Amino acid sequence: MKAYRSQEFKLIVTSGPTREWIDPVRYISNPSSGRTGYELARIGKSLFREVVYIAGYTEKPYKEVPEVKNISVDTTESMAEAVFNELEDNTLLIMAAAPADYTPADVYTQKIKKSEEEVIIRLKPTIDILKTIGTEKQKNYQKLLLVGFAAETNHLEVYAKEKLEKKNIHFICANQVYKTHMGFGDNENTVYIFDRWNQTHKIGPLKKDKVCMEIFHYLNQRISEIFDKI
Repeated sequence: MKAYRSQEFKLIVTSGPTREWIDPVRYISNPSSGRTGYELARIGKSLFREVVYIAGYTEKPYKEVPEVKNISVDTTESMAEAVFNELEDNTLLIMAAAPADYTPADVYTQKIKKSEEEVIIRLKPTIDILKTIGTEKQKNYQKLLLVGFAAETNHLEVYAKEKLEKKNIHFICANQVYKTHMGFGDNENTVYIFDRWNQTHKIGPLKKDKVCMEIFHYLNQRISEIFDKI
């Protein structure tokens, strides 16, 4: 049986938030900085055959990773298209981005003028990128390894494991977020990695770059253990 070697794999990392436009000047998004995805792609350069960094609307320092293939996207739909185009055999996909879950059902072509009247915006779900790959596209590739992220405000383990199963992925990295606590944009983080084979591993609290190094250390070790089951 062939062993897992990360140097023989392509790494795709998504990063940052996407934007769903309401009108030409307003959009729905979230406060993800993009740092975790940036650090994963930066560290991954020395570990993988090739790295592709697909970034949404990140903070400026995390828009591009030197010496890798950089792809800039705006909406969740455009992020999905970029990821689908990069999939191939022997690939590790880490969806560290925080794409918007909803988009306006109707997009105004002109700026909505302020008035005294209430404005109601109807939302519809965006494409679930990882679920689409896990349930529809994964079967078309050999050794396509899928890692998701779950940023939750409560019931971390329950919601993370639900996503792991629903999206049919191999690993999920879960962390607690709230606007006044650790998580989004913060320098330190604690991550729990759950996998399809009921193993759990805690990393942190550590600086985000150290967390990302430990994520790769653990994933490489764990993938080697279960490689013949993938």
